[in-house]
Amino acid sequence: TIFTDRMGFMTTVDELFTLAIAAERAAESLYLGLTQKFAAHAEVAQFWQRYAAEEGGHAQWLAQRRSALSPETLAAPADEFIADQVRYVLKFPVADALADVEDLEDAYQLVNDIENSETNAVFEFLIEHFAADAATQTFLKGQLRAHIGNLRIEFPTQFRTAALRRGIKAAS
Repeated sequence: TIFTDRMGFMTTVDELFTLAIAAERAAESLYLGLTQKFAAHAEVAQFWQRYAAEEGGHAQWLAQRRSALSPETLAAPADEFIADQVRYVLKFPVADALADVEDLEDAYQLVNDIENSETNAVFEFLIEHFAADAATQTFLKGQLRAHIGNLRIEFPTQFRTAALRRGIKAAS
């Protein structure tokens, strides 16, 4: 089946990877922005920095995986539902979202929303369909689950409640 976008043009696997890499880089940018906003709180800044590094790692894996695919695979039609999801993610205004973060609770809720959004669903789809082998697929899915869960599990303990997070103001 040939998948086509709303304009009647086929999205290729190569274009899907390009879009997904851009989405991972946008998430990386968001986390780097949060790192700056909470630089006065070293543990929180380091937490956001780790998230940024993980998003950068996702983008690198996608780029490496894309470069290993054959020209025929790259030119093949992509799943348009997934392509639409990543296009939707790319409409997210990172700068506006960062500007709206007034305190650590705002940041926490923003990240919770992002980590439970289409971004990770797209990355998981690409892992499932384009990982080199089953062991790599299992490993990457495990990393993705850990990445999503770290907000609840690894967040600095002194800021685990919403009330405490409200007390930590973001730098402008």
